[in-house]
Amino acid sequence: MTRHGKNCTAGAVYTYHEKKKDTAASGYGTQRVRVGRDAVKDFDCCCLSLQPCRDPVVTPDGFLYEREAILGYLLHRKKEIARQTKAYERQRAQRRREREQRGRAGAEAALRGFLQAESPLGGRGAAP
Repeated sequence: MTRHGKNCTAGAVYTYHEKKKDTAASGYGTQRVRVGRDAVKDFDCCCLSLQPCRDPVVTPDGFLYEREAILGYLLHRKKEIARQTKAYERQRAQRRREREQRGRAGAEAALRGFLQAESPLGGRGAAP
């Protein structure tokens, strides 16, 4: 077999033996490691609180939530969104003030430059 044949890894074929060797090396997909009971939630548990539901609500996608957990989450998110909105408005106002200050500073610099160029004492067109 040539050197190129040994190093050929760009092929689309993944042989049974290669797959078996990779599986043995990584340990992924084997029966030796099983998922524990605590990693799988029960059917009647809320997706937010992971506790058994007393007042269950099911979404159209099939997710199960407890009504109290949903309301608590929405209230928390509402407060968080209000806080972020206030911070955003403060940031916008600060940027607007900075932009206005830069505009005023630029206008004042332009006016000073015009007045300096047009003044009879310091301008270029002044007579001696």
